[in-house]
Amino acid sequence: MQIQPDQALRLTEIIHPFIMACYGIGLCFSLVSLITKRLPNWPALAAAAIGLIAQIGLVMVRWRASGHLPVTGLFETQQFLVLWVVAALIYFQLRYRADRLFPAVLLLAITALFLAGKGTKIIMPLVPAIDTPLFFIHVAASFAAYGLFAIAALAGLYQVCGVLPATGNDGRRVVDECLYFGFVLFTCCMIAGGFWAYLSWGSYWTWKIKGLWSYLLWFFYGGVIHIRNRSWWQGRPTAILAITGFILVLFTYLGLGLFFKTSHPLL
Repeated sequence: MQIQPDQALRLTEIIHPFIMACYGIGLCFSLVSLITKRLPNWPALAAAAIGLIAQIGLVMVRWRASGHLPVTGLFETQQFLVLWVVAALIYFQLRYRADRLFPAVLLLAITALFLAGKGTKIIMPLVPAIDTPLFFIHVAASFAAYGLFAIAALAGLYQVCGVLPATGNDGRRVVDECLYFGFVLFTCCMIAGGFWAYLSWGSYWTWKIKGLWSYLLWFFYGGVIHIRNRSWWQGRPTAILAITGFILVLFTYLGLGLFFKTSHPLL
């Protein structure tokens, strides 16, 4: 069944706050579980899972209405980032029982969704330059990578503060897996972006500030991937690098869009 853009907009106004409410309930349950140490964490996991299912449903609704993967503009890109963040959180909870990560990651998700609400929710038609699968691979992979880098930074902050062990398997693997798979996704983003730029503008590379900082970000995480298993970089040094990397992510995504005129403005 085809969904009209105005129908999708009405559904968005309903589903978006519902998603935030689910993650807020999950945040409350996770805090109570950690503070009392009596309540199991499964209510928080269930609330997060319901919110994630609703968010996937919202993406599908907007996809049906627009005819393309909804990853344009502030609202849609933040939604896609949060979807990956919460999906990764549920994965780490099921695999490593990452109870202590739950409050921080869900707070990040709620904050991102709140900021997403500041952008337009209207489904806009695509301009010819971005009406290509390469563009959607580029954007989707970048925000999926940003989500994993965000979890790596939060887990790294926990390690620096002594909340998570810096050297044990559970402490390291969350950071390592987020850094590794985030780097793979960001590499896919850069490759797709280069081909898309060539097909659209005739050049794989320009010296525009957004592209320059994106490559600097890629080289930074590439360096982290290469040194993270060396004995003198394991533990807190890698955690600090994960935090530093996400600061660079925030500047590349938000800072450049807010303070500079770029080809990737915030909508």
